Amino acid sequence: MTLPNPGSTLLVRLPNPLGDVVMATPLLRALRRQLPQARILACGDASFGPLLDGLDSYDAFLPLDAAARRGRGAWRRQAALLRTARADVALLLPNSWSTAAAAWRARIPLRVGRRAQGRGLLLHHRLPPIPGPAPMTELYADFLTPLGLQREVPHAELVAGVPRTRLPDAPLLGVAPGAAFGPSKQLPDATLITALDLLHAEHGLVPVLLGAPREQRWLAELAARMQAPVVLVDPGSGGLDEAKALLARCDALLAMDNGARHMAAALGVPQLAVYGPTHPAWSAHALEHTRLLRREELDCLACHHKRCPLPDHPCMRRITPRDLVDGLLAATRPAAGATPPQKKSGDR
Repeated sequence: MTLPNPGSTLLVRLPNPLGDVVMATPLLRALRRQLPQARILACGDASFGPLLDGLDSYDAFLPLDAAARRGRGAWRRQAALLRTARADVALLLPNSWSTAAAAWRARIPLRVGRRAQGRGLLLHHRLPPIPGPAPMTELYADFLTPLGLQREVPHAELVAGVPRTRLPDAPLLGVAPGAAFGPSKQLPDATLITALDLLHAEHGLVPVLLGAPREQRWLAELAARMQAPVVLVDPGSGGLDEAKALLARCDALLAMDNGARHMAAALGVPQLAVYGPTHPAWSAHALEHTRLLRREELDCLACHHKRCPLPDHPCMRRITPRDLVDGLLAATRPAAGATPPQKKSGDR
């Protein structure tokens, strides 16, 4: 499969999770470097526009509103939007049937995606199914070879602006305790609160609480229970552009396996990332800035349950406030690298 001409229009249908979008930025960079004359369109959830704003690795962003992504017949509405791009090639990073169907209905001449969910007939080039836990940056690099391009995996990147939220003149610790995946990824509130109070009392770190709009009430409740001073983002100035700007000002980030961890990695901010129900191998990029924390002695790790079926939720409840404090301090040391844990017999 080859491009129709050097000035072809490539549409990159971005993944749906925030962290995966960040891990798709190396693909955009590789496309721009190897196809300087091509027109590259990034397409995805409208909220991702501010996230990618400032990058020179794509020419335009095509936003998909809620109607094009959800509900009966959404793939047809999505196809109508994709048709306006007049793309020559579509790189379909999500593995859903509807994503391939929308590109097919939009009559994009060449469509590349993975074999999944019976959508092979809708694709021109079928990449093999995902073999197992692997960094998404590597998996997205597979989309280069069908275009006759060199396979490469640059670092993820984001460009941050100036935050609108007022920040204190003190060392700042970004804290992203939530997870769209489900509550199985989250620490108990009491563990988190105690750790943040210790980090402020012992090291002067001021927490900057970051989360999705639906999490703002919960974050305010956490702040009210802390002894440490806390920075809360004004909902009126929220959005991924503000989250980027705040993260770039932080000295470190404490996060679950969520999008904030990937944003911080792309911004070069050290992170402590807490894992339990998901495997770190899926997000093993920019590890020179990352410290991973999980209870390796457990056999139930990487279960991928959105809610823990066990009564004591051991992968999160066995992590102590001191584990978080020590892990965060280790993450900020210059030599704090991390090697993703090997897959255990209980991982799936």
